Amino acid sequence: MTPSLTLVLDTNVVLDWLVFRDVTVQSLQAAVEQRRVTIVTHAAAVDELRRVLAYPQCKLAAADQEALLDRYRTASRNAELPTGFALGNLLLPAGFPACRDPDDQHFLALAYHTKADGLITKDKQLLRLRRKAARFGVTVTSPREFAAKL
Repeated sequence: MTPSLTLVLDTNVVLDWLVFRDVTVQSLQAAVEQRRVTIVTHAAAVDELRRVLAYPQCKLAAADQEALLDRYRTASRNAELPTGFALGNLLLPAGFPACRDPDDQHFLALAYHTKADGLITKDKQLLRLRRKAARFGVTVTSPREFAAKL
């Protein structure tokens, strides 16, 4: 069996997987189900997902939102992060790339601190940081690129 990859998924990728069942994440879904991929998360990512699932465009009843959150929690594991880690204190080293959208910085931090094999995102701002993030051991890739490598 192929060793399990550890991945961080941004919220839009989670939505594509669990809500919209987008074809670009089917290989990711299969890899999670086959335990070839371990998803790491943390409280801020779960809170963001909870908030976004309630958006009108998701068209989800409260019970469905909870069911999807439970599915995400079951498919992922909570990361062990450094003492003092918080949204306001991501504990990143000097020179670490900063995303233009500060709400996405915690995904980069999560990938960095967990030494994840990749951060899977469709966010153009995060994807633009891939070279800079790579200098700190963080691989940023799109779902399509990930599927091609899988």
